[in-house]
Amino acid sequence: MSLGELIFLVVCAVVVVGALGTIFANSLIYALLFLVLVMFGISGLYIYLGSPFVAMMQILIYIGAVAVLVAFAIMLAGPFYKRPTERGPFFRGATGVGVSALALIITFKVLKGAFGGGEEAPELYGRTRLLGRAIMDRFPLPFELISLLIVSSIIGAILLALLSRQQPPKEE
Repeated sequence: MSLGELIFLVVCAVVVVGALGTIFANSLIYALLFLVLVMFGISGLYIYLGSPFVAMMQILIYIGAVAVLVAFAIMLAGPFYKRPTERGPFFRGATGVGVSALALIITFKVLKGAFGGGEEAPELYGRTRLLGRAIMDRFPLPFELISLLIVSSIIGAILLALLSRQQPPKEE
């Protein structure tokens, strides 16, 4: 086993441990910290795949913006007076496995269709300038959906903050 393979396995282990920690965390803050660990691991995978630009965008956008936004939403929400019913670890684990399997199936189908079923990736996907052009010319809808997601997260954080500031019902 070469050093590159060992580094790849360590980064994959970091991603899996972070994902499992996110699923099984009992606190939103701990779940967020494990999610940040997953995002760092994914950026490590991008570096391993020879795409440092995408790795840095992963760190800037997902860790620098989305994770901070989720942390603000958690802090703004404050204490929950009406906590939802807790699901057991089996339910959370099964849901995580199901969603992961669905994401993998969709990813493989999309990649197979995008690259013609097993061909090497076109040269277009290796250059930063052409990557930016592809995002803005060929794939503007996903790019705009990400910005919509961030705006809806901000609105959700504000609504959670407003709703959590209401007085709790008086116990009789």
